[in-house]
Amino acid sequence: MTGIVALIAFLAGVLLAEVGILPSALTAHAERIGFGALCWMVFAVGVWLGTQREAWRQVWKVGWWLLLLPFGTLVVSSLSAAVIGLLWGISPALAAAIGGACGWYSLSGVAVAKRWGAEAGLIAFSVNFLRELLAFGLVPLVARFSPWAAIALCGATAADTTLPLLAKATNAQGAFTGLISGGFITASVPLLVTLLAHWSR
Repeated sequence: MTGIVALIAFLAGVLLAEVGILPSALTAHAERIGFGALCWMVFAVGVWLGTQREAWRQVWKVGWWLLLLPFGTLVVSSLSAAVIGLLWGISPALAAAIGGACGWYSLSGVAVAKRWGAEAGLIAFSVNFLRELLAFGLVPLVARFSPWAAIALCGATAADTTLPLLAKATNAQGAFTGLISGGFITASVPLLVTLLAHWSR
């Protein structure tokens, strides 16, 4: 239900902005307002997680094995994208860079465009933006069957935009895991894209 509401809110924003009935002050500062709202949501999740001491203990018990989830997410996302790239006649390195961004559309668009051109950058931006939208819609459903799959679906966004959604769809341990996984992926994406760019030369 949460994912559906988020998707409806997004579509409503697009429609209202397209029609032009929103106040100009709102549209001019939409990015700042959105960033402020995101900061507040992540802060609220942080407050909630701070009270979940048992979840902290469970996460620490797992230890370094927890890194297998973000590492696996990066590998599977990159390799599956590379295979699809081969089928569509796209450079495997380019496709892997797009898929390996794991939903971080702002960085992937710029980084990919710098190496492969503006068209490739637009594709990277669109694909990763779509991944984030799909995460908003699918996380509540996927989390019912596997919290880890839901975290992997969120990719890099598990540390920011989809963290509140993960917290609601899973539990405190799932939110902690998502925060760690998303943070690890976020730190790894620039290195991954850079390495793939050099490999493709």
